[in-house]
Amino acid sequence: MSAEPTTEPRGDSAEEPLMVSECTACGYLAYPPRLLCPGCGGSSWRPRPAGAGVATEVTVRRPVFERRQLPSGEWVEEEPTRLGAVSTEGGVRIIARLEAGIEAGGRVALVRRDGVAVAVEGS
Repeated sequence: MSAEPTTEPRGDSAEEPLMVSECTACGYLAYPPRLLCPGCGGSSWRPRPAGAGVATEVTVRRPVFERRQLPSGEWVEEEPTRLGAVSTEGGVRIIARLEAGIEAGGRVALVRRDGVAVAVEGS
């Protein structure tokens, strides 16, 4: 097992902008999506790109076990993962996997990769 946290994508690395939900009545932004708007009680949402933000907190999640078994029966190595809280320009706070080199205070862009929120360097 590696002592360094992994930053490699897992599986197919198809990447797309991370989307948040915007209330059509009051403009409140939510992530993950919600049934009702906490701002106005509305129930109509439209998708909108999360956009850029700042990594406000950074941590490393270390696995309890070195290996785990997939449903297929295959054993895979568990690697530490870098995670962080990202505050977007729209005011949404999102927990995301962090790419290498991103530290607290760094500007990031949010994307969705393999179904997971990932913070990448950029603005």
